[in-house]
Amino acid sequence: MKLATRPSDPMSGFEVSFPSEIDIVMFRTFKAPPALVFKLWTAPEHVMQWWGPNGFENLNCEMDFRVGGRFRIDMRAPDGTLCPCEGTYVEIVESERIVYEGDPHIDHPCGSGLPPEALVTITFKPDGDGTRLTLHSKMISPDITKAAIEMGFSTGWADSFDRLEAAMDTLDQDRFEIVTSRRFAATPAELFGLFADPAHLARWWGPDGFTNSIPVFDFREGGAFHITMHGPDGRDHENHKGFVEIVENERIVFDHYQPTHEFRMTIEYIGDGDHTDMIWRMDFAPSEHEAMLKAFIPQANEQNYDKLDDYILKTRGY
Repeated sequence: MKLATRPSDPMSGFEVSFPSEIDIVMFRTFKAPPALVFKLWTAPEHVMQWWGPNGFENLNCEMDFRVGGRFRIDMRAPDGTLCPCEGTYVEIVESERIVYEGDPHIDHPCGSGLPPEALVTITFKPDGDGTRLTLHSKMISPDITKAAIEMGFSTGWADSFDRLEAAMDTLDQDRFEIVTSRRFAATPAELFGLFADPAHLARWWGPDGFTNSIPVFDFREGGAFHITMHGPDGRDHENHKGFVEIVENERIVFDHYQPTHEFRMTIEYIGDGDHTDMIWRMDFAPSEHEAMLKAFIPQANEQNYDKLDDYILKTRGY
């Protein structure tokens, strides 16, 4: 089964380059946050919707989504040809990177999207309100690379990215938002500063009874933010986040990567004289825990606001 090659397509945002004789690099920007784009690579029910070129059907998808886990996708071409894809996960970084390796026994140079023994690295980078996805395939030889290109490797992935965008639109319809706010007797600069300094943030973040450790706080767009919340029951809750946008004294946007409740948080500071309205907008990916989150999050945020109010008074010596 041979497909025509497909060059970069500025209309769809698809780009392909060949930096060496064994490297093929493809790019596309999607109008969704990294957590959502990543989610569509993590479970069979999602992958079956979009993997493969137009006209191909996925008959089966098995995934053990963990480092060392294996996956298999069985595609059927329009002419009935069966096209297996098999590989092993080498590295997984939540909402940031997936690395996998193709099985050596696959004899088709495209490998149904994963050439034999190719090492494939997919990265998910914030790009404004969207995600810049890069798929880098490192082949084992120039001959395999040439054969994959001739058999339509880039064409297949360009089509897959189109299908991924369509699947994302469907999934995106099930997103939901939780918005809470509080007026504080403080300026936007004061409130912004109490978040921007992890020594302050650790003192007031979270609901009642929680304390915090912040081992990673790279306060810049694209920087990582890791916080360990120590619960009143003695359990620790690891939270991994990534900063998307920072506008001093106006807005902070970050993605929260936990799979059970992925969301993008936008914190807005709207000044009004000596007071500030602080608004938290939490845009959630679809979750089976939606009802629980809608009941719990507003209460937890109110407790968080109370702690911040108290901390503001303490910083002023009251």
